[in-house]
Amino acid sequence: MKDQFHGLLLNSKIYPLEELIDYSQKAIASKDVPEWKKNVFQFLITWLDDKDYIMQYSSGTTGSPKELKLSKDSMIKSAQKTCDYFHLRFGQTASLCLPIEYIAGKMMVVRAFVGGLNLTLTEPTSMPDLSGMGKIDFCAMVPLQVFNSLNSIEALRNVRKLIIGGAEIRDELEVMLRDLPNEVYATYGMAETCSQVAIRRISGTEYERYYTSLPGVSFDVDERECLIIHANYLDHKVITNDVVDLVDDNRFRWIGRYDNLINSGGVKIVPEEVEAVISKTTGFDCAIIGVPDTKLGQKLVLVLEKGGGELGADELKNTLKEELPRHLQPKDIVYVDQIPRNSSFKVDRHKLLLQLNQ
Repeated sequence: MKDQFHGLLLNSKIYPLEELIDYSQKAIASKDVPEWKKNVFQFLITWLDDKDYIMQYSSGTTGSPKELKLSKDSMIKSAQKTCDYFHLRFGQTASLCLPIEYIAGKMMVVRAFVGGLNLTLTEPTSMPDLSGMGKIDFCAMVPLQVFNSLNSIEALRNVRKLIIGGAEIRDELEVMLRDLPNEVYATYGMAETCSQVAIRRISGTEYERYYTSLPGVSFDVDERECLIIHANYLDHKVITNDVVDLVDDNRFRWIGRYDNLINSGGVKIVPEEVEAVISKTTGFDCAIIGVPDTKLGQKLVLVLEKGGGELGADELKNTLKEELPRHLQPKDIVYVDQIPRNSSFKVDRHKLLLQLNQ
């Protein structure tokens, strides 16, 4: 990659490649540099080595993460599509506040190389601290980070273009973001596609219901109604486990994960759709999982976090009877201290089910 880039603009300072590598190595060896930042510098060294690929693990949303071999050329072309789509220009600020271990974090770095963006580093917590950073031209977050950042709304308003991905965005969060003066987008993508392949505007008067493909990307579905992705920068199609409502070969509405489908009494239920209704009705974050049941095969169990001013189980069930058809009403309601999430902040349904079985 050294022959394709001259350097990197990092925290408002230009580092030529050799200087960048030396700076990264020293940071990794320093006792004063936090681990999360060392991981970023390690990726910089990996990105600039002589290999034409990187090894990347998938998010492991529904099982064990898979190790993937990603072409650096494909990552560059994906980054260029993003820079072109959002009209990102040399010297504009891009804030990295996502874990570098995941493709979304890595691609923020690649975009900085490709677009000549000024990359700033923020600790990738569930509520990244963007205060004191001034105007940020481009930033990527997961929904949980955005939701938590509403507590410091002024810092969020300072992000001119904000993309949100990695997990579904609940309706209530979309409503909260709709009146923001900045451009806010939901994105769809994964490690296999080198980050996003589709965009949906969720703020302002240009709000969109459907995801629209980036140039050079088209869609299809298989017999499960799961999305198939064709991208001109990949040498193969990507068959996903995401159930969608396909409008045409460039637009779709995301419904849920095929892996998460619950078979209750012979009816296949998409938990994400049920969760969306419950969260909108109660205002609480929640998870719906299928628990083995002798009669139904799987029964719906609603999991909520304690400490949210929760309704009593009976009162909540009565409320949901008015919002959900009978077959989608949870049979049981369970409260936990915290809904488990993986390091990309997605609900870890497998761990949650194990937790309930203890």
